[in-house]
Amino acid sequence: TDANHHHHHHHHNAMGVVGLANLGNTCFLNSSLQCLSATIPLTDYFLGYDYEREINRDNPLGTRGRLASAYGAWLSHVW
Repeated sequence: TDANHHHHHHHHNAMGVVGLANLGNTCFLNSSLQCLSATIPLTDYFLGYDYEREINRDNPLGTRGRLASAYGAWLSHVW
């Protein structure tokens, strides 16, 4: 057998550098999430600060914190 054929490369991605699976027409959503994730001050805020304490869960026009909480949880998986 060819020695190069069995040569495996192990890639170590930097934190936050991940690919997202597209489900149907989600490529625009995925690219938006990746851009937000690459906005380091925003990511630092969500990962290094108690942002949950600042969520206004009583605003009837908002998502009662569900969007911010879901984004923070997603970031913790990516980073």
